[in-house]
Amino acid sequence: MSKTYAKGTVLVLVGTKRGLFLLSSRDRERWDIEATALQGRRIFYAILDQRAGHRMFAADNGDFFGTFVRYSDDFGQTWQTPEQGIEFSEESGEKLENIWTIEAGRQNEPGTFYAGIDPASLWVSVDNGEHWHANAGLLNHPTRKTWQPGAGGLCLHTVIADPTNSQRMWVGISAVGCMRTDDGGESWVFANKNTRAGFQPDIYPEYGQCLHRMLQHPTNPDILYQQNHCGIYKSLNAGDDWIDIQHNLPSEFGFPIALDAHHPDTVFVIVENGEGRNNVGDQFTVYRTENGGEQWQPLTEGLPAGRGVRLGVLRHGMCADTFDPCGVYVGTNTGQVFATHDRGDTWQLIADFLPAVYSVKTFVVE
Repeated sequence: MSKTYAKGTVLVLVGTKRGLFLLSSRDRERWDIEATALQGRRIFYAILDQRAGHRMFAADNGDFFGTFVRYSDDFGQTWQTPEQGIEFSEESGEKLENIWTIEAGRQNEPGTFYAGIDPASLWVSVDNGEHWHANAGLLNHPTRKTWQPGAGGLCLHTVIADPTNSQRMWVGISAVGCMRTDDGGESWVFANKNTRAGFQPDIYPEYGQCLHRMLQHPTNPDILYQQNHCGIYKSLNAGDDWIDIQHNLPSEFGFPIALDAHHPDTVFVIVENGEGRNNVGDQFTVYRTENGGEQWQPLTEGLPAGRGVRLGVLRHGMCADTFDPCGVYVGTNTGQVFATHDRGDTWQLIADFLPAVYSVKTFVVE
């Protein structure tokens, strides 16, 4: 019998070093944990698409047995592989390393999905994930041979399809930066002005920034936020230039970023010690701004502290739901998942002893 969840159930899809887990709740206070049939694999990212049913997608990166897009129509009990997955031709000279993200297309494009991979390229499916092809404009970009990888590889980890403009998209690549298309993917331009690359001789290059994660404002499509190797930034003009909003944050280094859909000037970040890539000091902290980055407030109630606390959160390890007040979910590289249902004022541990968490992504079952 296929697994189902009641309408209104909050699901958190947790991608880990050893499989995909589902956390479910009806009240965002009491949580159940289930392992899916996708076990023993590195799941970098997973989503639930509800535009036409309930189809899950997972970025399945095997240590030995290959890298695949997987999909499930029964909430993870069984998984299928596409008829034509993500695979380079032999003559391309490229080899699939990892799938970093899979995102659903626009609401009016049922059946369209995007995947970002290493080596940095954007892959598209228009038939509900059965057949995938590479976006030629990005794959053949004239500067591509000069792109350099970040510590995690040359990974395209963020895909934003503008819901208000079918021709406009952004991608985030480490360590290339932000790129935008305004013609449906035919051509791509760099969108990194005023973002730093402090590890390079020229700290403000046209490209070569190590963008870690990027989000679009839900009601003003020209406003973007990004968490970067070298700061937190906001753009008011679709990425044409960026404003540094680090202000009183204790570090310029961090990976994840999330925002409150009902109060989109409220943004959440986690910043880290850049060397250890864990919490600054002895307190694990989420930071919140309620004025678009003018000032940041540390949120710590219910989060661990102590001389032995060294938690790290990866680029896809934090997300927010669409309730008001919003819930925020944080997964650590030591296997904990923390959650708040009051915009970060208080936190609780909702899962422990999981494998290292790569991603958390939340949905409400429709």
